[in-house]
Amino acid sequence: MPKLPRRNPRAMALKTLIRWERGKPLLDEILSEVLVKSVLPDPRDRALCGELVNGVVRHLYYLDYVISRFSEEPLDRMDPQVRNLLRLATYQLLFTRVPARAAVAEAVKLVKRGRGKWVVSFVNAVLRKIAEVRERPPEPPREMNPVAYLSVRYSYPEWMVTRWLSRFGEEETERLLAAGNEKPPLVVRANTLRVTRDQLLNYLKAEIPGAEACRYSPEGIILRGFRGRITELRAFAVGWLQVQDEASQLVSLLLSPRPGERVLDACAGVGGKTTHLAQLMQNTGRIYAYDLYAWRIERLRENAERLGITIVESFTGEVVEGVKAFGAGFFDRILIDAPCTGTGVIRRHPDIKWARKPEDLTKVPEKQLALLCGLAESLKPGGVMVYATCSLEPEENEEVVEKFLSSHPEFEIEDPRKVLPEATRELVDENGFLRTYPHRHGLDGFFGVRLRKRRAR
Repeated sequence: MPKLPRRNPRAMALKTLIRWERGKPLLDEILSEVLVKSVLPDPRDRALCGELVNGVVRHLYYLDYVISRFSEEPLDRMDPQVRNLLRLATYQLLFTRVPARAAVAEAVKLVKRGRGKWVVSFVNAVLRKIAEVRERPPEPPREMNPVAYLSVRYSYPEWMVTRWLSRFGEEETERLLAAGNEKPPLVVRANTLRVTRDQLLNYLKAEIPGAEACRYSPEGIILRGFRGRITELRAFAVGWLQVQDEASQLVSLLLSPRPGERVLDACAGVGGKTTHLAQLMQNTGRIYAYDLYAWRIERLRENAERLGITIVESFTGEVVEGVKAFGAGFFDRILIDAPCTGTGVIRRHPDIKWARKPEDLTKVPEKQLALLCGLAESLKPGGVMVYATCSLEPEENEEVVEKFLSSHPEFEIEDPRKVLPEATRELVDENGFLRTYPHRHGLDGFFGVRLRKRRAR
């Protein structure tokens, strides 16, 4: 395979797609690695590379459908470089404002590196045909069965479409699929240890006129129209804000920790919720944050330091074993933001669509239930435990909760509306579950439940 230039954003996007297609690793990680090695000097080139990669992965099935309409050569028989180059250029033609001539010319330029003339002619011919129908590209016929049509049109695996059709019906499933393909807004949380949301919003509007307050979270701000790097904002550098989606912020509010308490964040990640809990506690008390990966804990520590948070004690390792050293009933509150299939955050991580398999909905819930059961003893009587996921699937949400409650009668579901903002009432169902959906609320898809441990009588 010809070597691709390291300073060309389209070449770097092509390299990333080829590597991703080969083994389906986490797209964020492979993209970060490629960008570091590419030494793209212009931030706009780095942004373009990321946009192209995510766009192709987001619309993969549909791009392949369009290409197949104009290519006599089946995609599965093409060289990986040619196949992904066609996808890359077709995405630019159908989903961006890149001039058609530029999209085609750049693709031809890349394929000329070490390829025969017939390959160059083939790529040029296919892309020119697609460019001619740019304004009215071919659509899969709706006469297809609903699963096949929706799978191709919105680029989702058929097994996932089938599940959602059975739960939501055809009209709502189509809206859910479309919402999952939208580019999500950038949302930040005001660090109320240093600034109020109104103060931060007024400050940000001078630089980002489209900035606006979130509807549900009292600390959230949507940075509409912002195209730069968040780390370059002065408000970020001085610790006035933290990137965190609005639905994620609601999970912290669901736990509602109080100043002076001992709180366990069992799956802390890079600390979005951890630092939110700390500001809700007014930076008093103690938060014990666990994660399996050292690099995440390092990022958590960096975020806490930037935000001026001093009450977090972080640990790398398996949380159920780790907290045994503290003894039973040690924590006032426990947050289990459980690892899950992530079907609620596909708009942020489009590769989730292709990474997940039906069997995950058996294996993952087993681990989630083990976390709940393993940490139950660590919560003091009268304490609160919140179980949350960024999944839309019942197997990972209410079914896990039901199984947990059946074996732990000392726990009960508590109405979350008494601790959540008034605006969130529409997000709580009749069972006391917090649910958010991209197509209904414009938020990431989250599930959360507040569990109270009864006191002994």
